[in-house]
Amino acid sequence: MDGEERPPPGAFEDLADDQVGNRELDDDMLASYQKQFNYSAEELDSVIRVLGENGQEAVGSMGDDTPFAVLSSQPRIIYDYFRQQFAQVTNPPIDPLREAHVMSLATSIGREMNVFCEAEGQAHRLSFKSPILLYSDFKQLTTMKEEHYRADTLDITFDVTETSLEETVKALCDKAEQMVRNGTVLLVLSDRNIAKNRLPVPAPMAVGAVQTRLVDKSLRCDANIIVETASARDPHHFAVLLGFGATAIYPYLAYETLGRLIDTQAIAKDYRTVMLNYRNGINKGLYKIMSKMGISTIASYRCSKLFEAVGLP
Repeated sequence: MDGEERPPPGAFEDLADDQVGNRELDDDMLASYQKQFNYSAEELDSVIRVLGENGQEAVGSMGDDTPFAVLSSQPRIIYDYFRQQFAQVTNPPIDPLREAHVMSLATSIGREMNVFCEAEGQAHRLSFKSPILLYSDFKQLTTMKEEHYRADTLDITFDVTETSLEETVKALCDKAEQMVRNGTVLLVLSDRNIAKNRLPVPAPMAVGAVQTRLVDKSLRCDANIIVETASARDPHHFAVLLGFGATAIYPYLAYETLGRLIDTQAIAKDYRTVMLNYRNGINKGLYKIMSKMGISTIASYRCSKLFEAVGLP
């Protein structure tokens, strides 16, 4: 397919039941991950379950009567310190429901080449309908043997007894730069490797730091940042990661949690339907967030940093 992007092989909807993914964490390990990444009972029932069951966010009243994260008496995750910017103008932003035909979440994976110079490498791009990866999407991307889609994983966890967060972030940037110089195209930032005394670098911090380093070294167009994270579960979280530079996101713990809800009959639907519903719900949330700034494509929102940090130095 010279000169045109191609879709990834094997759509999730068409895969056999044994290929759509299943739970990899037992109940005890799942509970440990949920505790580490600050999943609350309210989130499990009001956010994740609703997204998986209905394919859209729960309906609630307007406004937010909770205190800013920096003033809260409860532990809050880093995403809560970022507030979405919106267009304060007299004309309305894009309507994500009635004007959805002018909006797109299409995400291209592969090296970005000079659009003014036609070359063979421009055809080596994969196109996904959404930056939110399903199990099959992620496995296909990380197991492809072609050099144009070479994938390498960068562990974003660190041993708190041996190093500091600041030193870890600097080391991550150095490793990411070297990996891209050595030919890595799909740079996977993963926080799976948590253990006793081994904590994750907050995903937005890791993404933003790596994004900035690659841009400074003129390497960003040579690689894609794929985030395999347990921390993202609602549309705002995904928007933060995308806004700081993530190309695509694989929320493995959200999928594991949905699998647990299916097994316990909290959601009376099959695995495939629930995963598709969850992604559709996140997609709708991203459309809504983008529309507040009048942005119609996820490519324009990516790396935009359209957030205000409240309470962070």
